[in-house]
Amino acid sequence: MNPYTQPNQAPVNPQLMAQLTQWFGFVDRDRSGRVDTKELQGALKQSGLNFSLMSCNLLLRLFDTDRTGQVTFQGFCSLYQWIQAKQASFYHFDRDRSGSLDIGEVFQALTHTGLNLDQHAFYAAVKAYDPDQSGTMSMTEYVGLCAFLQIATNTFQSFDAQRTGQVRFNVSQFIYAVSQTK
Repeated sequence: MNPYTQPNQAPVNPQLMAQLTQWFGFVDRDRSGRVDTKELQGALKQSGLNFSLMSCNLLLRLFDTDRTGQVTFQGFCSLYQWIQAKQASFYHFDRDRSGSLDIGEVFQALTHTGLNLDQHAFYAAVKAYDPDQSGTMSMTEYVGLCAFLQIATNTFQSFDAQRTGQVRFNVSQFIYAVSQTK
């Protein structure tokens, strides 16, 4: 099982599809029909989303179905929809409209998506994606956290064929699994 496989995304309306086609064509600088991590970072920056290169790498890997380090136009569209869904979640749980989520709001947002982490895992993940250790997350930090958690979940599930929620790793498998989340 590919640990990066995503569920099918909702269809895109024709007007949005035309905009995405134009945007993809603009950021696909080498005209390869694929967008790499740096091209993706540039595309997102054009839309006002300043993701780190690390977060862009995670985002790209979510939709890189053939594991080439690039996404096709179809993957780009799915990635766009995935980010839109995470943004909607962010804005829904930013109840005080501060432009950031506090720890409680992050927990509620992640729980709402169906992710149930224990306290230690939750705080470790949030700490890793809150670089200034402010106890709040910007929208891009939150989306980066969601990408990390999705890849970690997908990687875990690739080892959990019986869907028991538990796996046994030897050291090589553990190193492989951890390396997939970077």
